[in-house]
This record gives sequence, C-alpha cells and structure tokens, in this order.
Amino acid sequence: MRGKDNPVSLGAKKHEVEVALDSPLIAALYYGFEPRHSPRISKDDALEWRGTKDPLLHPDEAKKLAPFTFDIAERSALLRAYAEENWDKLPPPLTFAFRKPFGGSEWRKPADYIMSLEVIGFSGSSAEAITIRCALSILEDAGFKNLTVAVNGIGDKDSIADYERMLGHYIRKNVQHMPAELRQELRKCVYALPRTSDEKSEKWKLEAPKSMSFLSDASRQHLKEILEYVESFDVPYMIDPSLIGCPEFSSHVVFEIRNESRTLAFGYRYSRLAKRVGLKKELLAVSATIAFPKTSARRARNFTKPRFYLVQLGFGAKMHSLRTLETLRKARIAVVHSLMKDRMQSQIGTAENSKIPYILIIGQKEAIEGSVVVRDVNTRVQETVPLENLASYIKKLK
Repeated sequence: MRGKDNPVSLGAKKHEVEVALDSPLIAALYYGFEPRHSPRISKDDALEWRGTKDPLLHPDEAKKLAPFTFDIAERSALLRAYAEENWDKLPPPLTFAFRKPFGGSEWRKPADYIMSLEVIGFSGSSAEAITIRCALSILEDAGFKNLTVAVNGIGDKDSIADYERMLGHYIRKNVQHMPAELRQELRKCVYALPRTSDEKSEKWKLEAPKSMSFLSDASRQHLKEILEYVESFDVPYMIDPSLIGCPEFSSHVVFEIRNESRTLAFGYRYSRLAKRVGLKKELLAVSATIAFPKTSARRARNFTKPRFYLVQLGFGAKMHSLRTLETLRKARIAVVHSLMKDRMQSQIGTAENSKIPYILIIGQKEAIEGSVVVRDVNTRVQETVPLENLASYIKKLK
C-alpha cells in the first residue's frame, strides 16, 4: 500500500475503489476501516427528512449543527449504496471510512477536515468500542490532548417509546411553569427539554426523566460493555443524559469526544433508519463523524503490508486487543484483525489461509497478564511477550 500522494486499491474485485490516503484515513485503516469514496446524495435522499417530527432532521436545523448533524440525507445515501452496490454480498461486518461532506450535500467546502467511520452489520458493543478508539487515535494524531468521552444510553425502540411517554407526561405536568422560550420549543418536540442549553431551563432539564432509566436488560448490558471498553482506553469519560441523539431513528448508545468545551467527534446507531428508506429489514449500523481544523491534519505515513494477524477470544481479550492495536499503530506496525468475531479457531483458520506469517493470540490469560502470544505460522513456535515489549519484539522478526 502507498501513502498520501498515491492512491491505493482497496476492496474485493467488483467493489474495488481507489482512495488517496491521508493521515486520518491511515489511522482508520489500522483499526480495520476500509477507505472508500463517499456515496453521492440524490434528490430522493435529500427529501427523506419529510414526514419526520424531530426538528433536528429538518435541513435548516441540520445545517446549524453541521458537521455534527443528524443528516438523514447522508444516511439515506449510504443505505442506498448498500442496496445498489450489493454490500450485503460482502462478509460482515462492513467497516468503512469516508471523507465528508458527501457529494450532493447542501453544505460544502467546510473549513474542517471531516470524515466518518461506519460499522454495518454488527450488533455487539465492540462496534462502538472500535469506532471510539479509532476516533480517539485520529484526534490524538492531530495533536488534541485532554480528550473526554461522553456517553448516554437511549436503548432500543421500546425503551425509547417508554422514555418519550414519561418525558411527555412530565412536560404536560410542569409546562405552565417553564420559561416561554422552552415552551415554544416543546410544541415542536418533547426532546427540546433534554437538549436545551438554556440556563433558565436547567431546573426542568435536571428534574426530567432520563433515558437510561428506561433501558431494557439487553440495552443496559450493551451500555455497560461500552463503558468498560472506554474505561480501558485510559481517557476520562462521563455519562451525559442530554446526549439523546435523534430517537426517531437512532438507538442504543450516543457518544461524543470532546476537547474541553469543543466537540470533535459524534456517533450513534442508526439501525432503525433502514426500513424507512426502503430496505426490507433493519440494518445494524454505527456511525461516527470526526471533525477538526485542517491545519491540525498531519502528513500521511505509509501503511506497510501487514505481517501479523491478531485473534482474540472473550470480552476481556477484546479490550486488551484494542490496547494492543493502539500500541502497534503507534509503532507503525500494521495488523489484520477480526475484533468483531468471537470464535478463535475460525479466526486462526482465516489467518492461516491469508498467508500472513505471524499470528498474535490474546485469550483471557493474556488479557489478565497484559501479554500477547506470538506464533510463527510456518514453524508453530510461539512465545508469550509482555505488551510493553511487543513492538520491539516483533520488529526483530524476519
């Protein structure tokens, strides 16, 4: 693979594309996100917001929030590309990286460097975990320090319906005492209350029901796992009840990455949108938008051909695998992985069939010890190496 000034060919046969890699896209590539040309927004995509109740889906409001917006036209274009380009024939999950804005977008020539990370076809919490970890790496490469991750759980469709019902009940009971500006916004949408930043409305916002109170057991477990992943990244994190996304089509977990008071990345699940735009069933999907000044974007580094395949087994091993990937990324050591797969033998079989000479193995024992097993595929000789020594150890391998 080649660097910024030379496009690289990625993908499988009919789905190959050429994308010029820059530094953020190379960071994404280390985490398994395949750089692709952005889908183009059609006129039909641009009209998908019609019939929605949430003001945040209206183009005028979306422009105000750009680039961290619920751009339903953008999501529609991506889902349409999934159907038209037969992405369902590719092995799931799909992990893509796109430059933004998409072609045909109403907001163009942004002052910021903007990209999105997409995970399609996977329900587990590691989809959000990989996305957040990758976004953190991109922002750290761009020179940002003191990053904080904010997370909130809104749950599945039933959880959201319960939350909306109780939020509406609270508003009806107290609306006559609320500030006039807030009352006006609440006529449009009940979610204006948890979203408000008006100090005069803070009392009502704090006392209102919180989405996390209505999570199902499965949604609560999903959120718990994401928080455990984030805690393992050694960055501060917080629960922010005001992060409710756009419950008309987003679900489960909403997250932001902030630098002091500035938002640098924003993500959510949008699985419920697929049927709305014409697909036959819901399509599991996570998206994150990352944006920062172009002046912070550093020059691209070359991405060398991977000689290592990382396999893992178990939740603790997945967390340790993300630490391992970040260690190797900083050392500019390319690794292939299947972090969203659970069966170790199938991962090892894939690694051996790929003709990659070395396999990095992380199980529960290695996760506890903070180590990695390095196996030579040809000789079957393997050695357990502490993570802090891993980069220097494998750089000496022939």
